[in-house]
Amino acid sequence: MSRDALPCFVCGNPLLNVFEQSENQPEEATEFRSYGHYGSTFWDSMDGEQIVLNICDDCLRKHPERVAQQKRYKPIRCEKTWIVGREWVDRPMVAYTGNHDDEVLNVEVDELGTKLPHVEWVENLAEIKSAIEAQLLSGEGSDGQNE
Repeated sequence: MSRDALPCFVCGNPLLNVFEQSENQPEEATEFRSYGHYGSTFWDSMDGEQIVLNICDDCLRKHPERVAQQKRYKPIRCEKTWIVGREWVDRPMVAYTGNHDDEVLNVEVDELGTKLPHVEWVENLAEIKSAIEAQLLSGEGSDGQNE
């Protein structure tokens, strides 16, 4: 791996990785990945391969009217701090506003791991649940360890 990330797809400027050990974790840019889409004559992988490109923040800022945003899931929090999963949502794509939808789903400790519609729990949920329970028993407040 190298300190160099892929260059900006729009302006061609070189980009550096945030961490030297990273593989395309561009600094001041966003990485975009796609398996392709039906209808593309350039890329529509049917074998799990993705196309990858970066666009620098300056190029994204120049044309916000060409960008859209879409909320795909709400983070699930327990004790208002611990991230324990995601609730998948079906929201429409809207014109880019730059405003983040900060809506979250807050759950109680006894709800962790239960079958809830459209919910995906984190892999280490049992470990997190034990830590939350220990924290509550000790009377300490939430400290946001897993944020």
